[in-house]
Parts: sequence; C-alpha cells; structure tokens
Amino acid sequence: LSLGDSDALASGEKVIAVGNPMGLERSVVSGLISGFRRFDHSRMIQLAIPIEPGNSGGPLFNPRAEVLGLLNMKSTLTANLGFATPINALKPLLARPNSMTMNKWLRLGALDEGLWTSSMGALWSSKVDRISVQGKGAGFGGKSLCHFHQEPSTLPYELKVRVKLGDESGAAGLIFGSDGSERQYGFYPSNGQLRLTRFDGPSVYSWNILSQVQTPHYRLGDWNTLSVRHEKDRISCFVNGQLVIESKDRALRLGQVGLAKFRDTQADYSNFMFNPTPAEKVPFEPDSDLTQLLAKIQTHLGDNPSSMQALSASIGDQSPDQLQDLAELLERRTDQIRRLALESHRIQIQKQLRTELKQSEPQRNLLRAALLVAKHDYPELNIKAYEDAVNRMAGDIRDYHSTEGGESDLIQSLIDFLFKENGYHGSFSDYENAANSYLNKVIDDREGLPITLSVLFIELADRLGIKHVTGLPLPGHFLVKHQPQGGKVALIDVFNSGKQLTFDEADALALQYQVNNVSSEYMASATKRDIIIRMLSNLRYFTRSNSGLRDSLPYLDLMIAIDEEDAGLRLERATICLRIGRRDMARSDFEWLLERRPEGLQLDRIREALRSL
Repeated sequence: LSLGDSDALASGEKVIAVGNPMGLERSVVSGLISGFRRFDHSRMIQLAIPIEPGNSGGPLFNPRAEVLGLLNMKSTLTANLGFATPINALKPLLARPNSMTMNKWLRLGALDEGLWTSSMGALWSSKVDRISVQGKGAGFGGKSLCHFHQEPSTLPYELKVRVKLGDESGAAGLIFGSDGSERQYGFYPSNGQLRLTRFDGPSVYSWNILSQVQTPHYRLGDWNTLSVRHEKDRISCFVNGQLVIESKDRALRLGQVGLAKFRDTQADYSNFMFNPTPAEKVPFEPDSDLTQLLAKIQTHLGDNPSSMQALSASIGDQSPDQLQDLAELLERRTDQIRRLALESHRIQIQKQLRTELKQSEPQRNLLRAALLVAKHDYPELNIKAYEDAVNRMAGDIRDYHSTEGGESDLIQSLIDFLFKENGYHGSFSDYENAANSYLNKVIDDREGLPITLSVLFIELADRLGIKHVTGLPLPGHFLVKHQPQGGKVALIDVFNSGKQLTFDEADALALQYQVNNVSSEYMASATKRDIIIRMLSNLRYFTRSNSGLRDSLPYLDLMIAIDEEDAGLRLERATICLRIGRRDMARSDFEWLLERRPEGLQLDRIREALRSL
C-alpha cells in the first residue's frame, strides 16, 4: 500500500477505514478527520467515523488510496468517535526494521521450556524473573499446574515465591510433593485465607484441606511471599516470613515442585526459589505485642456493622478523636518508615556497588554491577534470575551457532543472535526513557541505549570465551571494540543492529555530539567502573530533565559512593542539597571540599556557602 503524509492532514478531510468490526471481515466505512489530539505524548488523528472493536490495526485511507494512519481507539462514550496513529510515526520503524526469526517471535513471552512445564490448560507466560497465568485451567475447579524441572532428592527442602492475585476470590500458589499429574500438596491463598491442601486425585472428593487460616500477615490485593519447608516429620507454611500453618501429614513425600492456579484466577509470580539444602532451623520470630494488637484490630475490621461493633467492644472506651489521632500518627509513621526503608535499600546498593567496583578490573563483575544499578530503582529485582538468563543466552548461541571458527566468526554469531534473530535494537523513538538504562528492562524489552546494549554484548562475549571485547566511550554514543591479538580491530555499533564501523566512521559519529575532533583509534577502552559511572550519569541527566533536581540526587549519591574522591561530584551534590533544603548533606560536602582543598575550585566561595549554613 502507498503511504501518505499524515503531517499534511487537515480537519474536515474525507477518510475511509477498512477492518473487521465485531468480526465482520473486510468491512468498509467512511468518515471525516475531526481534529488532532495528544495521548501520553503521542499525536493522534481524531476521527468522526463508525468503527468498532475489530477495526484496531486496520488502515485509514484517503480517497487516493494512500494510508494515512492505523486505527487504534474507539470512544466508549460517544458514537462515531475514534482515533488513529499517524502513518508518519510508522515510517521510522520501516526505515529501521528490527528483524526476528518467526520461531523466536512465536516464543516471545512463552515459558522457558528448560525450566518449566505447564499442564492442565490455562495460559502460562514468563519474563526473566516473572511468571503470569490467566484463563481457566482444564483440571477440576479450574486447576492448572506449572512444574519446575529441578526436583528435590531428599528432605528437608524449601520453596518460596512471591505471588499476587488479580482477584482475591481466586487461588494460586505453590505445589510440592507432586507426581506431575493429580497428586500433590498445595499451599496458596484462597478467598483471602491461606490453605494447605493435599490433592489425592482429580475430583473435589479426593481433595483434603489439611488447614485453612485467616491471618493479618496476608496482604489483600498486594504481593505476598509464600514459603514452604518440607521436612520428614512436618510441613511448615509461611506468608511474608510468618509461620501460619504446620502439618504432620506425611502421605506425600518427595516429588516435583512448582506453581498452581485454580478457578479463573489471573496471577503473577516472581522470585521463585527452590532450595534443596536449607538451614537446619526454621527462621521464625513470634509476634510482638504490637503485631498482636494490630491482628486484633484487623480481625474485627470489616464493612458490616456487626464487625465494627465487635471491634468497638474489644478496644474499650477510647473516644473517636483518640482513634482518629492514632490513625493520623500511624499514617505519619508509616510514611517515615517507608522513606527509611527506601533510604536503607539505597545505602545497601551503594555499599554493594562500591564493593564490586573496588576490585581489580579482571575481578569486577560488570553484569552484576549493571543489575545493581537497576535494583537501586527496582528493589524486588532478582539479580540471579537475570544472571541465569544471560548464561542461557550464551548457551543458546553455543548450541545453534558455529563456534568452531575464530573469534571473528563468534562475534558475527553474537551479532546475528541479538539483532537478526531476537530483535534487540536501539531506542530511537524513546531515547530518554529510564527503562533504556536498566539492564533488566533491556533484556526484557529488547530495547536500550548504546551503553546498556553494549554491556549485554560484552557480557555475552565474555561467556563465549571471546577475548579483548571492551567498550569504546565515544562522546554521546557508546560502541563495542573487539581487538584480537594480531587481528583487525572491529568497532561494533550495537545501537544500530551491530553495524561494524571504521575508525573514521566512529570519529564522524562522535562529531554529531561534540564540536572537537575525536580520534577513536587512540581512545582508551572504558573500564567496567567507567561504564557504570556513565550509566548513572545518563540516569541522573534523564531524571533531572524529566523530574527535577531532587529525584536525580540518588544517582549522584551512587556515583560518589563509587568515586568518593571526585571533588566535582561532591560540589555538585552540595549545591543541589543547598537548593533543595538538605542543609546537613550540603554542609558535610562543603566541609569535605575545604578539608581536601582540590585544585581548580574556588575555595572562598565554598567557605562563603558554608557560612551561610
């Protein structure tokens, strides 16, 4: 089809839409362009046209049969009002196609068959550290199973997973002691309660509920951590670290472990862990008085009057004003504790990143360091899951590509794997999106900045045994350099589908970002520490541009934790803290600068700023 120019459109022009409204194939309707609107920073063509579900993705034509846009939205409030994505937004994608083999495309989001096997229907899908399920299972009660391939060989062992139900009327959680079919134990939330069940067959008459409890430790509508310890003489079940069920049942012993869902439940699972050699003692702390008091209140809370009356009787004669004061106090303290938890998490990441990068260059783990940067902003990120995913990617390259040639052949196999077969690409249309700077998101979404794509490339090359693959820190555009001993140097632009550049082409590329000439041939490779600092600098810049100084400060803290002697970073942090009212931090940095007296700084102005505090 011929593509038109959507930038030249005007309100009132006649248009024609083709699609499958309500499943009626190849239906044709006409209408008018009634305006232009922006949704989530995207410009849309507003249409006065009768479209329905099923038209989405269909072309919008002018009378000359030129495609002006792709239909994508219909108003549910007003008849004959719809929207289309302008065709000019598609043209850059056509100019830079992200190729992917059909078999890889069909497997996007599918379960990793090397780790999991699903059964009894429902739709199971996965990303690196998360599994999702939706739809009704084929087993009785909508039961569907997903077995982990590693099995326990002896007791005791432990299982753990974080789970979130789309609807608390559903049920989803852990299974263990499974025969791979109808017999297993299950520990899962169901209708807001925690249940331990022994499934002895396919029907409800062979299901034995060993225990069912209601507990304040279960967080309705939120993520909850379920864990099971299976021992020779007992089964211990925990939710969010608290023991809620113990059973002496010994009918099922060793067997497969994994996940289950029931009814029409939509559920998400993350951080699944199977530990075949757990600690001897169960980590359990009894409830404190505060927890018991909150449990009493939570037990009686509800929407019906009788539950409120029971609560009122249990807490005595406190006035409504006192209870309101207590509620406000708890809210303030909750906010303080949440801020403290976030700050504590960030300090832990600073320490771990500093420890990782203080090692000698060969000992530094670039993959782990880059994932720590992501974990700074995603506390629940499972670093090991992504390390394992990169290892599996390297294994796939070994299995399906020739590794018998030299390093240059291996480099080409790596380029083909990432950019021709799996669709990894540079983020041309959404460059400053923070997700492009988080390696976990780059692995999940297959889109990133030059530097994050370079980290993935360098780490895969290392796992394939390819030597002398480093980063080339061009201004504004990071490249990968492969310099085999006695061989020809290759410069690889991973942002542009692994295109190989000459030094002259790299120099010309750098000139797009700065005025001064660059000689890439004599430029030193970036150390792993340099790479992490540059990733943090990107995050600091993007966050400062989009959210302001205050939100960019944590990245500056990370950079200083890595490079504690950088006076420029210290001065910048002191200046920002002074502007946003963090006077103690500003004072500390100004005093540090006056004590070190670094060259090139105007110490008199620093003394003046310190006196103002």
